[in-house]
Amino acid sequence: MELSELLYNKSEYIETASGNKVSRQSVLCGSQNIVLNGKTLVMNDCIIRGDLANVRVGRHCVIKSRSVIRPPFKKFSKGVAFFPLHIGDHVFIEEDCVVNAAQIGSYVHIGKNCVIASSLVNSQNVRRN
Repeated sequence: MELSELLYNKSEYIETASGNKVSRQSVLCGSQNIVLNGKTLVMNDCIIRGDLANVRVGRHCVIKSRSVIRPPFKKFSKGVAFFPLHIGDHVFIEEDCVVNAAQIGSYVHIGKNCVIASSLVNSQNVRRN
């Protein structure tokens, strides 16, 4: 699958030392628990929930507008436990997605409007919903 060029307004993004570009309109909760490994693009109105558990995103990933990335959870008799979320390298997440998985493999394309269920380990492409 060939990806098209992504255009963005440079003044609306913060660039980190490792080449990550994060929109000023995105929300990163618990940023001390979020690791973007480099050359990753987080577009406007995205939410990454590092306040729940560790979130690690590989290199050369794209998280498009209005997507939510949050760690998976499991209910127990004494409450809820959250588990770390790992997204591999070269992952493309389209607009309006909710990723609530334990692990997404490398070279995965998640289509527009997809919801990835809790504790799923995915290593293949997910079609548009």
